[in-house]
Amino acid sequence: MYLNSMTVAQSAQPSSSDITVTLKRLVALLEEDETDEYGILQPSQYAFKLAMRLVIDAYEAMGDRFPLASTSTDEQGSIRLTWSKPSPEREVRLICPATVEQQAYLYHELGDNYAIERDVTASILVQWLQWLNQA
Repeated sequence: MYLNSMTVAQSAQPSSSDITVTLKRLVALLEEDETDEYGILQPSQYAFKLAMRLVIDAYEAMGDRFPLASTSTDEQGSIRLTWSKPSPEREVRLICPATVEQQAYLYHELGDNYAIERDVTASILVQWLQWLNQA
């Protein structure tokens, strides 16, 4: 999966730099120290593979309309990707859990209104990223 995702990042055209940067940010999480005093810094392999699969599949559906995401991990090895727009203030977050026993989810927010989607697929991610792009 790692090599395949890097191929996508390396073959991306300049106009698709948001996907290139997003994929590089995901891969960079693997280069973090394994742990610190607060917990795990590197994502689990499960979280990484799930995040890469969803992001690549969403990019294949959206093309150059795929927006730039920030990436982070939590103390358990889960991955969070965050997409946001300042005006109107909108945000979409994809949480890929550290283990298969936990459930991935999508969080979306517009101003003070927010909700969670528990059925996470690439097509659902695409719908919410398109919603974000409408801002």
